[in-house]
Amino acid sequence: MIILLKKFFRSAIIYNMKFKGAIFDLDGTLLDSMHVWDKVDEEYFALLGKPVPAGYVLAIRDLTMLQAAEYTRRITGVADSAEEICAKWREMVADHYAEQVQPKRGAVEFLRFLHGRGVKLGIATTLTEETYLPALERLGIEDMFSAKVSVRDVGKGKGFPDVYLRAAHLMGMDASECVVFEDILKGITSARSAGFYTVAVQDASSAADEAALRRSSGMYVKDFTAAALKSLFLP
Repeated sequence: MIILLKKFFRSAIIYNMKFKGAIFDLDGTLLDSMHVWDKVDEEYFALLGKPVPAGYVLAIRDLTMLQAAEYTRRITGVADSAEEICAKWREMVADHYAEQVQPKRGAVEFLRFLHGRGVKLGIATTLTEETYLPALERLGIEDMFSAKVSVRDVGKGKGFPDVYLRAAHLMGMDASECVVFEDILKGITSARSAGFYTVAVQDASSAADEAALRRSSGMYVKDFTAAALKSLFLP
């Protein structure tokens, strides 16, 4: 009974707090884009005359692009440097993002709802601007964001909260004033450790972590049409 009461009052406190900022991961959270990286993996290893190694996607899932390239270089023995591998990957994904990547269900409408009510919006991503900006511009949402931060800007991956904290700082806010939207467990865990309220967004690429994401996040949603999301920001 005591545990249930604690959960009830914690929920009541959260829902009485109206957040002023929202920070979004892109791949797998705001954008339905993880399939692009699966395709790039296949295309890249095809250039090497090899299949994608078993367990490769899981091994690089939470790494920065440079870390993933270093790992790829190590297991394949290719002569290219990690930076050269990254350059190839960026070139391969550029057209997909510019022309094909779509938002998650309800994402654009939700962003417009927040922006229209003065909620500040930020991006915290592993992607570089040259990769994601064409997609955001095509979708008509690029100018809604007052902060755009990559893990490259802070020198640490999503296992650390630095990328979220930098975004909040650029938005002129503390962590306690912002909601972080993520699809990966490391991101949810690190953002929560820094004092952010967290919302886990379902994605097929993180299906194996669903139970842990539900436990670790303040809220778990299938997509951005979830009515409960607006209650975090409405006056």
